[in-house]
Amino acid sequence: MTGAHHQDPTSAEAAEKVNGVPDTSAGETHRGKQTRLGIMILVGLLIIAAPVLVASQFITGVTGVAFYGVLAATFGWIAGGPKTGAAVVTALSALAVASILLEGHTAVLALLLLALGALYGYAAHLGFGSAVLQLPILTPYFMMDAPGLFSDPPVLGPKYIGGVVAVMLLSGLWTILVLQLALPSHKPKRIKVPDRRMSLIYGTILGAISAIVMILGTTTDLKLHWVWVTLTLYVLADPMRLFSRDKMLNRVLGTLAGFALVTLLAIIGIPDSVLQVLAFPALWFCLFYLVTKAPYWRYTLFLTVTVVLMNSYGVNTLLLDAERIVFTIVGALLSILAAFLVNLLHYHRRGLIVEQP
Repeated sequence: MTGAHHQDPTSAEAAEKVNGVPDTSAGETHRGKQTRLGIMILVGLLIIAAPVLVASQFITGVTGVAFYGVLAATFGWIAGGPKTGAAVVTALSALAVASILLEGHTAVLALLLLALGALYGYAAHLGFGSAVLQLPILTPYFMMDAPGLFSDPPVLGPKYIGGVVAVMLLSGLWTILVLQLALPSHKPKRIKVPDRRMSLIYGTILGAISAIVMILGTTTDLKLHWVWVTLTLYVLADPMRLFSRDKMLNRVLGTLAGFALVTLLAIIGIPDSVLQVLAFPALWFCLFYLVTKAPYWRYTLFLTVTVVLMNSYGVNTLLLDAERIVFTIVGALLSILAAFLVNLLHYHRRGLIVEQP
């Protein structure tokens, strides 16, 4: 997954919402299960990525666009099955096109992010929060920078718009097909938030915060990877308890460890081309630790390494790395603010945690 720095796969962090691992035979040892699962993840990645990698030999930038389709489809399928996965990919392709065409119309884009936040809150009440979560997480990437499909920078027009939609839909539907064939017995786990009003207020506050971050990121001198702030905000979102200290601490510590590791690689002087190759084993470790429910900081560590290395081409790796850790901390602080505001507005009390009945 190489390419320009705007082809940012950070949105892979949305995988934090995955529940469970496929069961294996009861007679297998724990180590045997781990090995089998690791091989399954590797094979699955290769099968899903194969047509995309072939297409990338003929079409510039196809990998970056396809990655969004794969992510949306994967977590839509996990949360609600094949129909939900297809709906999420279709919605994201439409939102991507709208975000690209509305570049410069900051107020409209801000309203769109506000609406996506409210939609997430309502979906959480219905038990589809994990699926809809992909929309407010991934849409800002297209607002920050249109992916360089066919050329970099892209040339906007019918060919480009049609190409973005086609690549995202094809990659997403292919991912759903592979997942459904591999795990036909998968049963989505829906967790409903009992208090609809609270979840709507929570989602709307998240949407308002992400809109403000977008405005500051696109209209001021802070034109960096501001999407990492909105990403962290939604990844840490917990409409059941609002605030999770352990998860937040693990995320920051894992990001710091990933920052230290990538910094060491950059100081050694490893070329960008080699760093991008190293992103693939880092991605494998990232997914492996995710689905095996290893300590959260391990997943975050390798996620940070994957994100920065995949975007190291033509960019100052240390600067990219520093942006990530700073914006992760900012996003975590804004997540705390959202929890406080929900308690203040809905429960009329000060605090961060709400235990649902």
